[in-house]
Amino acid sequence: MIGRLPQWSWSNLRELHLQGANLTGQLPAWLGNLTSLSYLDLSSNMVVGSIPSGIGNMRSLSYLDLSTNMVVGSIPSGIGNMTSLSYLDLSHNMLDASIPSGIGNMRSLSHLDLSCNMLHGDVPSGIGALRNLTDLILFSNNFSGVLSKEHFASLVNLEYLDIEKTSLKLDFGEDWVPPFGLTYAYFGSCDIGPQFPSWLKWQAGIRELDISNTKINDVLPHWFWVAFPNASRLNLSGNKLSGTLPPKWKLPPLDMLDLSGNSLSGKLPANLRAPYVFRMDLSNNHFTGTIPAPYVCNVLWEINLSNNQLTGGFPHCQNNKSSISLSILDLSNNNLSGEFPHVLQYATSLSFLDLSYNRFSGSVPIWIAEKMPSLVVLILRSNMFHGHLPRQLSRIVGLHYLDVAHNNISGTIPSSLARLRAMADPRETDYDDYTMMYSFSKPTFIKDRVLNYTNEFTKHTVLIDLSSNGFIGQIPKELSLLKALRSLNLSNNQLSGPIPDDIGSLRRLESLDLSYNYFSGKIPSSLSDLTFLSCLNLSYNNLSGTIPSGQQLQTLNYQYMYIGNPGLCGPPLLKNCSMNVTNPTVSQQHEGGRSSFYISMSMGFIMGLWIVFCAMLFLKTWRIAYFQLLDRLYDKLYVQLAINKAAILRKFGSKEI
Repeated sequence: MIGRLPQWSWSNLRELHLQGANLTGQLPAWLGNLTSLSYLDLSSNMVVGSIPSGIGNMRSLSYLDLSTNMVVGSIPSGIGNMTSLSYLDLSHNMLDASIPSGIGNMRSLSHLDLSCNMLHGDVPSGIGALRNLTDLILFSNNFSGVLSKEHFASLVNLEYLDIEKTSLKLDFGEDWVPPFGLTYAYFGSCDIGPQFPSWLKWQAGIRELDISNTKINDVLPHWFWVAFPNASRLNLSGNKLSGTLPPKWKLPPLDMLDLSGNSLSGKLPANLRAPYVFRMDLSNNHFTGTIPAPYVCNVLWEINLSNNQLTGGFPHCQNNKSSISLSILDLSNNNLSGEFPHVLQYATSLSFLDLSYNRFSGSVPIWIAEKMPSLVVLILRSNMFHGHLPRQLSRIVGLHYLDVAHNNISGTIPSSLARLRAMADPRETDYDDYTMMYSFSKPTFIKDRVLNYTNEFTKHTVLIDLSSNGFIGQIPKELSLLKALRSLNLSNNQLSGPIPDDIGSLRRLESLDLSYNYFSGKIPSSLSDLTFLSCLNLSYNNLSGTIPSGQQLQTLNYQYMYIGNPGLCGPPLLKNCSMNVTNPTVSQQHEGGRSSFYISMSMGFIMGLWIVFCAMLFLKTWRIAYFQLLDRLYDKLYVQLAINKAAILRKFGSKEI
């Protein structure tokens, strides 16, 4: 059905299923006349306007779903009269009022979903009287105020509670024992701190718990690790949890454990007993010591230990190398050392590897392509790797994010990089085979700035960063085949020669940094074809000639992108190219003529002085005549000064009389 909701006169209508029927227009007021209706589903349409006030007359209605429309305004106060209603879903609309207090009268209600609206104000305490309520879903609204014990006093059947992203504060007291047993509990971005919520110890049936970013500033109690034997997802990230992990750390079979962004310290427990943990994020804490083998050698698929103070080398997996199931490994921003981890030869499913900001050394192994064929993101930035960049990297079909900046890698840039399929064909990056299940933010050097990007950005960005190494030679012309490339940074190397003329074929390029090298010749005019280019840095090279203009280059306003190239001219530089187009032969002739004139004049002046000096030195009569001339000039000057002085005195003397 397409169009507006037609008017019915069927007073005996019991059920109306119109979900996803492309309905438009407002909810008609006559809906309140369908007093025999028990089931109404208008979800996933394009209904606008407000909820009719007469909806409270539908006393027989037990199921009402208006979700995923464009309904605005308030929830009618008469909704409290719908005492038979057991299922109410008004989520994903634009309701912008408070919850009516009469909602506490809907004693048959078992499912209440008001999520993803703009509801504000306090949550009425009468909601705590809904004894049959099993699902309370209020996330992504603008609620304020406090949820107290009264809000949950009679919710003995509550199993699903979601109040994420509502700014609500929970105030239950330390000794509160909840009347309910939750299975799914989501409190992310609420305020349940500063103490750790001790009432959680009574929720043994929890399968998923999210208390991330909830202003907890307390020690993580050890009872937490034995309180939820059936848990599959535990998210405690973004708080100020302190303390250590238990020496014998036993975990239930978890899909995800996130302790990132806290203040946990101490060593990682070597005796980790985790029969099955899919994802573990311990990043952004204060863990020290070495990485125990179970964290990378067992059944973990995704492990993030970045931004800690871990030291030592990569663990040896000894007898269980074949059990390495790693798909994502992030060890960045630690103090790890040693060579590139050889045990990663057995991580054949690895798709994301970040070893940046450590002290790893040695060469980048040539076996990466053969042993890690699924690699998509490789970040080795800011280590001490040396040697050549393996040309075998080109065999990794899906590699589209390569960052080896700030190392000691030397030699030429392998032309074989042009065979990186995911960088050559834009369609190769538009897939979802590579997924990163936990959320994170990575510092990425792009567009001349350090920006933090989420895993989704890293997933789809095509980037090569070889900056701040010792690469020599020219840019391989073959790199212009990487049509999907969005960022290319070759700055701070020893590259030379011309910039390839066909660099303009990299049509998706957004950032190009070739600064601090020895590039020479003209800037290719094809750069003006890069319509997505928003950052260009060619400073401090030996480039010359006129700066290309037109199209995208005219929009770039970075004032230093051409400095350090004395031979460049034209806008945006102040140096006018017309000053450089004069005939060099004529210019040289003019310069030569001026030089000859000044030299001749100087020589003539010096010769004249020498002639006069020699004449006076050897001819006595010339000397006598010269000094007599000086005496006469002196006498004449003295007499003239005396006469002038007397005249002045007479003039001023007469005025005084």
